[in-house]
Amino acid sequence: MEGRPKVYYSEKFERCRNMGDIFELVKETTERSIGRRRAGLTLYLANLPLYIGALYKRGSNTIVMNRLVLEAMKKITELKDDADVFTYVILLHEYLHTLGYSGERQVRTLAYKISIDSFGPNHKITEFSRKGLSSILPQIIRVTPKRRGMDLNLEIVKDFDRSSITYIS
Repeated sequence: MEGRPKVYYSEKFERCRNMGDIFELVKETTERSIGRRRAGLTLYLANLPLYIGALYKRGSNTIVMNRLVLEAMKKITELKDDADVFTYVILLHEYLHTLGYSGERQVRTLAYKISIDSFGPNHKITEFSRKGLSSILPQIIRVTPKRRGMDLNLEIVKDFDRSSITYIS
């Protein structure tokens, strides 16, 4: 799909200041690449097993992202600058699930396509989209305290899906 040049999205990504900014970019790049969009989603943070970046329950309007992985990335010097890259790729993956794509292989393929279409083949987002969470998991495990199970103490992320807001109170 033709549209804005890849440098536009790279620069826009660099200006993202929070998860809401990143999610708006996820929606924009997805719509530009595959022509699909939805609104009305809520993002929560929770302590999930380390091998899970995030999850989405089909039919819901909720994405739950792994707080432990995000916090670990911010502690690891060589990954600190990639926390937003991780956030974009994980939100893109889960957003594709919210659009009705259920197969993991199909979602990974679409996420990679959207990444290349929007950022080009050499951008960190495209690289992480290709490699996935498993590429950084050994580093994450090294700095994360040993835990068992999930801690579903959910923390809502405010100002996340802005297209759902129709008025200001």
